Amino acid sequence: MSSKPAGPVLAWLLEPREPAMRYLASRHLLRPRPSPRSLERLRAAVPRKGWASAILARQREKTWWATKRSCYVPKYRSTIWQLQVLADLGLSRRDERVANAVEFWFDLHYARDGGYDPSEGKKRHGHLCTTGNMVRSLIRLGYLDDERVQSAVRWLVDEQLPDGGWDCFGRKRGTIDAWEAMSAFADLPPARRSPDVRRAIERGAEFFLDRRLLHEGEHFRPWYRLRYPWHYHYNVLVGLDFLSALGYGRDPRMAEALAVLRDRRQEDGRWLLDRPPGDMVLEKAQEPSKMITFLALRVGQRVRGHRR
Repeated sequence: MSSKPAGPVLAWLLEPREPAMRYLASRHLLRPRPSPRSLERLRAAVPRKGWASAILARQREKTWWATKRSCYVPKYRSTIWQLQVLADLGLSRRDERVANAVEFWFDLHYARDGGYDPSEGKKRHGHLCTTGNMVRSLIRLGYLDDERVQSAVRWLVDEQLPDGGWDCFGRKRGTIDAWEAMSAFADLPPARRSPDVRRAIERGAEFFLDRRLLHEGEHFRPWYRLRYPWHYHYNVLVGLDFLSALGYGRDPRMAEALAVLRDRRQEDGRWLLDRPPGDMVLEKAQEPSKMITFLALRVGQRVRGHRR
């Protein structure tokens, strides 16, 4: 990653008008890191205004979004999609609205095989993309010790294919477009990773690194687009994020993907947002994005050897 001056960019991320970004940048980018008390004070401000406040304002009965029939559809508007973003922004189960929504999710979508089924009312078989995304989000929301999360972690391990990858549609070969299990494992504290999880991470990392995070089949343009929210859409920043979090930032096979990210940086040190799918958009497309810039800078710090 380039070492362009980050001072003005960091100051932009720390502006109080968006408390979620102020909290995230303070926690992950500031050195020295603020005290736990200071970070908790910043985190407490996240739901009061800005992105998180707007999402919570759309919640019904302090529990659900869009519909009571499903947490998955309509896409990008129902409960699962909101919970994933709120988890990224720093909310936790200590907020009653989050805790209610999570239990609503489990009631509708916890499958009998231990994974998460996005289908309404069936709850038979876990689905890779849904399970991986929600395991990551639930860990961030404070549910690491919940057996319904631990069973889903085991389910993700069991779903790994012989080539080291995963697939969201039942095919027998992995694809870099099925990244959600690795992202979930990245949020497991290292001390809580079982031997099976560690082996799955090692095999999964080789799968992605062997493809340089970008090369599989025909040239697929969306993988080069810097989007947020991520949900289940892969792009180069997604791969860089979970592999750097898992400690692979210095692997030489990361170089091409890092160069793609570096080349997308603007002269002022910020990154633009490519238009995300659906209608859940925090920022304007083709304008400087605080979320993309934060994520890119966090990758850069990890690659340079800073602590997670």
